[in-house]
Amino acid sequence: RPPELPLAEAIRHATRETGSGTSWLKDFWGCLNGPGKLSASEYFYYRLYAGERSADATQRYVGKAAQAKMHRQCCDPKWFAAALDKLHFLTVMHGAGVPVPHTVAVFDPKSTRDHPQLISRIEALEALLEMPGSYPIFAKPIDGMYSIGALAMTDGGNGWAHVRGAGQVPVSEIAAYMQRMSGEGYLLQRTLNPHPDLQTAMGGTVGTVRFLVLLGEDGPVIESAVMKIPTDGNIADNYWRTGNMLGALDKETGEITRVVTGTGPALRELTHHPVTEAELTGLKLPEWHVASALCRRAAMALPGLRTQSWDIALTNRGPVAIEVNWGGDLNLHQLAHGRGILSPTMIAHLKRNGYTGKLPA
Repeated sequence: RPPELPLAEAIRHATRETGSGTSWLKDFWGCLNGPGKLSASEYFYYRLYAGERSADATQRYVGKAAQAKMHRQCCDPKWFAAALDKLHFLTVMHGAGVPVPHTVAVFDPKSTRDHPQLISRIEALEALLEMPGSYPIFAKPIDGMYSIGALAMTDGGNGWAHVRGAGQVPVSEIAAYMQRMSGEGYLLQRTLNPHPDLQTAMGGTVGTVRFLVLLGEDGPVIESAVMKIPTDGNIADNYWRTGNMLGALDKETGEITRVVTGTGPALRELTHHPVTEAELTGLKLPEWHVASALCRRAAMALPGLRTQSWDIALTNRGPVAIEVNWGGDLNLHQLAHGRGILSPTMIAHLKRNGYTGKLPA
């Protein structure tokens, strides 16, 4: 849903930062009633009052409300399952020959699924977590979003497992947590390792490239790309996790051109990784053309989703598809690149798909 910022505090901060009273108010009202239908909080979330932007530039930002209408116009609901069900996604990707993480087990306490590594009893799940050879594991709800309920387990045995962010936890407690959180079950996958070229710069964490893909008559086109960069203390690269960063990418070369962290008054640019101190701006991601080609090939497997957002991990065994979203969050691209997503190509895509809402000239 749209972000919620303390508006009174945001207004005071904007007034102090601009040093010009409320000169930004006209632009503020224009964004609320413009093509992107930004909420009041979203205007401050992107810090659109700061810097030098034309009225046209701010009108190209899209808020969550308009985003939902745009995505629904461009995506056929009959194809949503591949994006909403992670096990179904893996099945489709296997059929398309797209590399995905190795599945250690599928935990489905309701026994509604069939899978070679299916576990339906909590005792069997505990037994799996007892075995040191099962680790490292990344576990996530099959129907989950935003990595809520995800667990990163580095090692275990003798009744315990080491969970990142929580330390040593009894396997019985972990299994009970998964049972509690598993509306559609849990997917347990082998933890991925980063590409060697990113090991030093990223501190050993595995971030993913978020590709925004527009699918049309001429095939899939990558509209925008960002690198989701997690800090070592976070189990996933989702931007809502404190300290995580976004790197704007040159979609042709895979070079990081800008890095940001935070939102609203706390939004700031970085040049170096806060932990490794490696320079991030100017870094060219490895196997970029391989990852881009993999993303476009995978997109062809889902022709009913004409706006797609892909997470592709750059690993020591090459690019790997993690998941796809129908439509996907546009805020990541807007934050990272510092510009609205309504480019001429995005506008043309929306018009081709019958979107009738207001759009920039």
